[in-house]
Amino acid sequence: MRHFLRKFLLLTALPLGLAACTTPMSEEEVSLTSSMTRSIQPGSRTARDDIERQDILSQAAFWAKEHELNPADREAALKLARIVRTIGNPSRAAAIGNQALALFPDDRDILLVTGQALIEDGHADSAISFLQAALKQAPNDATVLSALGVAYDQSDRHQLALQTFNRALALRPNDPKILSNIGISYALQGDPKTAESWLRRAVNLGTADAQVRQNLALVLGLQGRFEEAEKLAAMDMPEGVARENVAFVKSMITRPQAWTALRGD
Repeated sequence: MRHFLRKFLLLTALPLGLAACTTPMSEEEVSLTSSMTRSIQPGSRTARDDIERQDILSQAAFWAKEHELNPADREAALKLARIVRTIGNPSRAAAIGNQALALFPDDRDILLVTGQALIEDGHADSAISFLQAALKQAPNDATVLSALGVAYDQSDRHQLALQTFNRALALRPNDPKILSNIGISYALQGDPKTAESWLRRAVNLGTADAQVRQNLALVLGLQGRFEEAEKLAAMDMPEGVARENVAFVKSMITRPQAWTALRGD
């Protein structure tokens, strides 16, 4: 980048040094100067809005460039952290969020994505402080509450997790993800029957995604209802993969101390 800027500054300074000369720049020089000027400027508002309609990898490349050009650009940092998390690199997403928080320490959105990334990266205990800080900025944000509940669950603070999920549910009563999170919380406490009731409620809303249905399939498998679990799992994945997943659950619950091992994950 320093080499690039040095070349750019030398090129754009050249006409000033030759101010007394009547020879204009060639078309090639004008074109190169214009191209280099555009390449180090942030994307326009139109370009930033348009990229949201592109595929996820194009978005990642765009926001990575914007963030590199200006690490103090809040929008670029937030969008990049979200996309990097979406494509499966929570560790990098958390690092981007942490860097941005040095400049925007009270930003609810950046605190949230950092906390979510830490959860996915296996650092739920660390995520709690970020999500609690986000909640201070937005006490009635169901998304923050739900994420905080997940962090509590993964830290084995299940009663606190349920209290937090219920606060989120009061704000969004028909949110299948919140209902699913409550179901998984009961499953983690060794109560798959209650978990099933919550997950069925989520699935029956009709707006549940594949993850919610797979959570229900897992809970059915934990109760030994393997055929039913496999049929549900096959709705969102190839039949062979669904069968393998159910077989894995079956092997877990038929081994000694299997439930403890499952919770340890």
